Amino acid sequence: MSVFDSIAPPPDALAAFVAEWRGAAPDVRLAAIRGALRHRGIEISALPGRVAFYEIQLFGLTASGRDEAEAAQNWMEAAIRLCPFD
Repeated sequence: MSVFDSIAPPPDALAAFVAEWRGAAPDVRLAAIRGALRHRGIEISALPGRVAFYEIQLFGLTASGRDEAEAAQNWMEAAIRLCPFD
């Protein structure tokens, strides 16, 4: 097994995350994304003196925003579009 195989989420991990957190309040979803990032993702915050920018890479999906909350909202919206539920 390669290093990438050991850190790559299972294919259904994104769908499972979306199913669990899509209906939660934005602050609760942000906390869930923070928790998942600690174990499976990458977050890139703005450098001092630069234009505000925040990027989240989680479950193979990347989204960005002006700050952490906007990036999390954009990430969840993209994840929901990729994992539609009836």
